[in-house]
Amino acid sequence: MRLGPIAGDRTLIRGGLLLPMDARYPSEFVGDVLLDGPRIAEVAARIDVGEAARVIDARGKIVTPGLVDTHRHLWQSVLRYVGADWTIAQYARAAFGRFGPHFTPDDMYISVLIGLVEALDAGITQILDWDHNLNTPDHADEVVRAHVDSRARVVLGYGQGATQWLQTYGESNLSEGSAPSSDIERLRSRYYASDESLRTLALAARGPEKAPMSVSEAEWRQARELGLRISVHVGNGLRAFERPIAQLESVGLLGDDTTYVHCSSLADDEIALIAASGGSASCAPEIESNMGHGHPALGRLVAAGVPASLSADTCTNVSGDLFAVMRAALASVRESEHASSHARGEPLGKLASTTYQMLQLATLGGAVANGLGDTTGSLTPGKSGDVVIFSCDAPNMFPLNTGAGTVVKGAHPGNVDTVFVAGRELKRGGQLVDVDLADLRRRAETCRDDLFTRAGVPQAEGAGSAGAPTRP
Repeated sequence: MRLGPIAGDRTLIRGGLLLPMDARYPSEFVGDVLLDGPRIAEVAARIDVGEAARVIDARGKIVTPGLVDTHRHLWQSVLRYVGADWTIAQYARAAFGRFGPHFTPDDMYISVLIGLVEALDAGITQILDWDHNLNTPDHADEVVRAHVDSRARVVLGYGQGATQWLQTYGESNLSEGSAPSSDIERLRSRYYASDESLRTLALAARGPEKAPMSVSEAEWRQARELGLRISVHVGNGLRAFERPIAQLESVGLLGDDTTYVHCSSLADDEIALIAASGGSASCAPEIESNMGHGHPALGRLVAAGVPASLSADTCTNVSGDLFAVMRAALASVRESEHASSHARGEPLGKLASTTYQMLQLATLGGAVANGLGDTTGSLTPGKSGDVVIFSCDAPNMFPLNTGAGTVVKGAHPGNVDTVFVAGRELKRGGQLVDVDLADLRRRAETCRDDLFTRAGVPQAEGAGSAGAPTRP
């Protein structure tokens, strides 16, 4: 699969409503962004370059940094919406017991690729692919190939295979002798030697909610020896009663190199421990409310001073864009604000949460959580040219009165006009560049049909070439 070539050495984005996410600039102002090769060269109210650059007329449009998802199980993209009515327990049984073991390396490639194409179409230029279905080295190689072919900025969160994860949902956790996989070392040497690549490697750890502490200690040790960031699920419903953060703190594993995913059911003192350690958080409020992780913790995390970010989690039961996630996040935080005020017997006079803050979590906050805050996340000269232009031609976007409010409250993937990743234009005029969606759909449906057959999942008539699956 081939995505668009780099369009010239310099591109001037002219006259858009800029939301730079950089404190050195106003939060919103009309101005220009100059891309020079893969990087942002200048941001100003007016940039004069003569005829030495291609010019994109962004007047009446909104220009933001690329959106960032800090936790997405891309391997599940081919299972899109089959879990629309699942709880987290049903999801775990299906993902790791029913489907995961039956994925071939080719299935992994197609599923990850369609997930990345969906993300790019929605203005997500950077994503942490939290992959816990790396059943063999060939599976891992095909995942990396999908990352490369997409041209997106991807962090591979190496998270073992379905068999290891299925054990965590059985009657007993992993054995004390279960160690991290050595294949992560092979991947690091083969694919992640350069710091200038669009690809980065991290460890997606099982953590104390899923494994004995000896396993967590081995995983943290391996990640730190390899110089990798760590991402770990914590605060998942009833499992949070095991006090995972306190366990990690007791053996000295907390650190600023770790992103804690969900955190929904964590106690307040454990959130304080994350803040004190310099760790960050990834919240998926739409999934968390739907599947039973607990009330989204975003408000508590921000109040405690934990750097937070957003994620869609899995497209088995939510969409793959961050617009719905931003709205769910804002609603959850504001519900808590109102509830606290009502508990005092008074109406809330002013909201502390803002749409600008939500957009910041979905851009710069995500880049920081992925360890790429110095590279991406804001329209800052010297950073990578990861930029999104929103069209305001559709009736849900005009008249344009506020940039952050319009993007967070109103936008959807169809409003994403142009997407740049490292200066490369991957979406133009509302269309993905050099992506054959008909062919990709055909390959996705073939993958789905074959996978469901191998997994023994019956399909009902009426959807696609072979129908929708019945409930696993």
